[in-house]
Amino acid sequence: MEALGAQRLLQCWDGARDEHPLRRALALLDAAWPEVGAARWGALPLGARDARLIALHEALFGTALETRVDCPACGAELETPLSTGELATPPAPADDPPPLVEDGIAVEWRLPTSDDLLAVLEADDDAADAAERLLARCVRAARRGDAALAPQELPEPLIERLQQAMAERDPGADLRIALACPACGQAFERRFDIGSHLFGALDDWTERLLDEVHALASAYGWSEAEILALPAARRRHYLARIQA
Repeated sequence: MEALGAQRLLQCWDGARDEHPLRRALALLDAAWPEVGAARWGALPLGARDARLIALHEALFGTALETRVDCPACGAELETPLSTGELATPPAPADDPPPLVEDGIAVEWRLPTSDDLLAVLEADDDAADAAERLLARCVRAARRGDAALAPQELPEPLIERLQQAMAERDPGADLRIALACPACGQAFERRFDIGSHLFGALDDWTERLLDEVHALASAYGWSEAEILALPAARRRHYLARIQA
C-alpha cells in the first residue's frame, strides 16, 4: 500500500466512493498505474481488468480474501476464507477471436469490456434488455451470405454459442466461488466481484487511516498532508507513543 502512497489512495477513495462500482474499480487501476491511461482500463477485456485488480489487492492488502454470503437454502451467514491465488484464470488471447459460423451465418465479435458494461447499465432502456444490448455492442458484423444481419436478428442458438465462446475465451470475466453451507449442507455458487471487494478493503483502510490522522493531529498539531507523508511504520511508532 505504501508503494502507492497514502495521499493518492485517499484521493482515489474520495473521488470514487460515490461512483458506480465499475467506475470505482477503474479509478483504483488508474490510481495504481496512471501511466497506462484511464481510457485503456475501460477498454480491457473483463478478465484482464480483474487480473490487475487481483494483483492490486495483493500489493495493498495481501492474498487473503474474506467472503461473507448468506446461504440460499437456510439463510445462515457463511464466512469463507479465500486466497487470491484461487481466483487465477488463464488470460484471454490478445488477438481477435475468429468469426463464429453456424447455419450459414458468420459473426465477427469481440470480448465485452468495462466500457460496454457501463454503457449498458447506465442506459435509460429497460434493464431486462441489458444482455441483448451488451451482445449488440460486442458483435462487430454478422452476415448470411451477402446480407448483413443486425445483432437482434441472430437466432437464439447462435447467441447462446456466442455467449459460450466469450466465456471460454475470457474465463476470468466471470469469477465464481464454490461454497457449501456448514449449517444445512447446501452447495451453491456465487459470483465474486474483486473490484467491489477491493474497494471495500480500501474503505476499511481509509477509516483506520483517518483515525490515525485525527490522533496525530490532535497530539502534535501536524497537518493531514504532513501525517500522510509519513511512512506507515513511522505513523505507528508515533501512535504508540501517544497511546502509551
